[in-house]
Amino acid sequence: MATANFPNIKPTTRRFRMGDIPSKTYTSLSGAIFKRAFGNVKTNYTLDLTFENISDVTELKTNSGTTNQILDHYESVNGTFKSFTLTNATFSGMGSSVRGRIQAPSNVKWRYASPPEVRAVYSDISTVTVKLVGEIEASS
Repeated sequence: MATANFPNIKPTTRRFRMGDIPSKTYTSLSGAIFKRAFGNVKTNYTLDLTFENISDVTELKTNSGTTNQILDHYESVNGTFKSFTLTNATFSGMGSSVRGRIQAPSNVKWRYASPPEVRAVYSDISTVTVKLVGEIEASS
């Protein structure tokens, strides 16, 4: 179900939160705690990306992205509905060990957790914040 890759834009900042194994904790009447795992693969990774001072419509320099590229991508994946993969630019400048944790397991796909937020900074310049959720895509 993956669609077009996320735009090839290097974020200014990234905030990553590891996923966790789906589980449920039960407390008995005696106070004893029981935990039940519902799988062995972490889910609900989150990745917040910030693109500071990017052009709204025109590229200011080579390999720079635009606010409209991010908004167009959001529309192309039907908002928070469809999943997609991230490009190498998303991880540019990040250590390979941390990058490996973000992309592990290899079949993690990303979707928007909420619509992108755009803050106008100056004429034709904006800061865009994107919140993503990583999910394991079921194999067919």
